[in-house]
Amino acid sequence: MEIIKALEWRYATKKMTGRIVPEAQVGHILKATHLAPSGIGLQPYEVIVISNQYLKEVILPVAMNQAQVMESSHLLVFAVWEEYSHERIDRVFERLDAERGLVHPNAERQRNFAKQFFGQMNLEENFHHAAKQANIADVNGRINLSAFML
Repeated sequence: MEIIKALEWRYATKKMTGRIVPEAQVGHILKATHLAPSGIGLQPYEVIVISNQYLKEVILPVAMNQAQVMESSHLLVFAVWEEYSHERIDRVFERLDAERGLVHPNAERQRNFAKQFFGQMNLEENFHHAAKQANIADVNGRINLSAFML
C-alpha cells in the first residue's frame, strides 16, 4: 500500500523548497530509472544529472524558462537515442552480458530481433519510440521519489 500513498502524493512541482536532495537519494532515483522496463530491455536513453548552476542557465531557455530548472538541486535530463543502430544494440547486449556474467539462452535471438525490428523504422519512428521508453523510466523515477517523500 505504500506505493499507492506515494502515487496519491505526487503532483506537478511548480516551486522548489531549496532543499538539496542527498546524493544517495539521487542515486536511488537513477537506479529506479535504470530498472524501468523498456522494449527488449534496450533502455534507449541516457540520464544526465545536472547540478551545476551555469549548465542549468544554459538549459533554461530550451526548458521554456521554467523556474524549477534553476531551483532544483539536481536536474535530470533524459537524452534519447536518435537511432537504434546495430552497434548500439550490440553494446547493450555486451554490457548486459558483462554486468550479469551470464548469457541468457535467448539473448542472441533477442539481439537479432531488435536489429530487425528497429532496422525497419525510420529515424523519426526510432526517436518517438525511444522517447516513450524514456518517459516510462521517468515515471519509474518519480514514483520512487514520491515514496521517498512520504
